[in-house]
Amino acid sequence: MQKERTPLTGGQRLSMKLRGLLIPSGPHGDARRGALYRPHLLSCGENFKVAEQAFIYSPEKLRAGDHVYVGFCSYLGNGPIALEDEVLIGNHVSITAANHLEKDKSFRFGGSEPKEVRIGRGTWIAAHVCITAGVSIGAGSLVAAGAVVTRDFGDRLVIGGVPAKVIGHLDDAGNIHRIDD
Repeated sequence: MQKERTPLTGGQRLSMKLRGLLIPSGPHGDARRGALYRPHLLSCGENFKVAEQAFIYSPEKLRAGDHVYVGFCSYLGNGPIALEDEVLIGNHVSITAANHLEKDKSFRFGGSEPKEVRIGRGTWIAAHVCITAGVSIGAGSLVAAGAVVTRDFGDRLVIGGVPAKVIGHLDDAGNIHRIDD
């Protein structure tokens, strides 16, 4: 059973952002930013790296496996997220694990409903991808740049588009085979 983590306060979030800005660019800086988040994560494997200006809104709800990388200016937040071993998250990715709820015909004050997002081992989430609450993506998949992922996908798939759909698959050698080939 995993221990509960206390959510960060607004001041603690601001402190994390400011300290992250003071860490230099490059691989060593990415490792230092990962170490900054590590004590606040629900669980974390080894070699967790976070690029410049990436932000994890609810670190107490994030489970990260070994060798996970979160790219430049990416956002992970507001609900439970599980990143299995060797997940690669590109630049400007948004993974949001909660949906707004409607109240009195408005979403502004309706609250939110968390739904876990799970990304399988060895999956690459390319730049500018948006992944919505409740989505699971299988192991060894590739989500193409700019995709909006609103439903579950299996292992070894190439996923792309708005909304995302299967556009190919990966063979055992890592070659991409498009659906239209």
